[in-house]
Amino acid sequence: MRILVTGGAGYLGSEVARQAVKAGHDVTATQLHTPAPFGRPFTVDLRRPFELPDADVVIHTAYVQADADMIVRSTRAVAAAARRLVHVSTDLVFDGEHAPYDEDAMPRPVSEYGRAKLEAESFVRDGLVVRTSLLYGQPGPQEALAARDDVVFHEDEIRCPTHVADLAAALLELAASDMTGILHVAGPDAVSRLELARRLGARDPRGAPTPPGRARNVALDSARAARLLATRLRGIREYQG
Repeated sequence: MRILVTGGAGYLGSEVARQAVKAGHDVTATQLHTPAPFGRPFTVDLRRPFELPDADVVIHTAYVQADADMIVRSTRAVAAAARRLVHVSTDLVFDGEHAPYDEDAMPRPVSEYGRAKLEAESFVRDGLVVRTSLLYGQPGPQEALAARDDVVFHEDEIRCPTHVADLAAALLELAASDMTGILHVAGPDAVSRLELARRLGARDPRGAPTPPGRARNVALDSARAARLLATRLRGIREYQG
């Protein structure tokens, strides 16, 4: 299978490309400033007009959380160019007041990032939107936060942390399918940011309530994915580091 991975130098994208190469797929991975470590690199700025190499499926992992315009514009363009698209979205399309959220729940984002990701989902007409949560499992953003002593972790912000290798494997499995629509693919354990920090090695993390204007409990109901996927999504409570 010819797979194009956007964000091929990123935390998730590089793991998707690594697994895809290992499985024998023909992989192209987009990059911009940082080299993509796996697959055939393709340098492109997704914020500007571009042409993507032909592929059987595009797995769209690229985003910049602080750049809402990039999220929207890049997804619109990638969706228009892709033969088949698997688009990675987020639990933050929900407001945090009615968890757990299944695929039929009404999105009501409260952050600019969540609003941008929800708008981006609207461009995926005949592909698959995969909503997930915080990623961990290799040295990355969550592990880096847990190692700091100047971070306050919200004790009532609930997420479903997802092992990056499990999500990558699930995305490749879904890329080979003909599934369309929306699917929630996240770990089975709904935990606070404070508990997550502890489980990722924080020695004495400081906790505090979630501030106003930020979604609290956005736990995803991933029961449908658990039934459909051969890939098993591990819970953070079984993670050994």
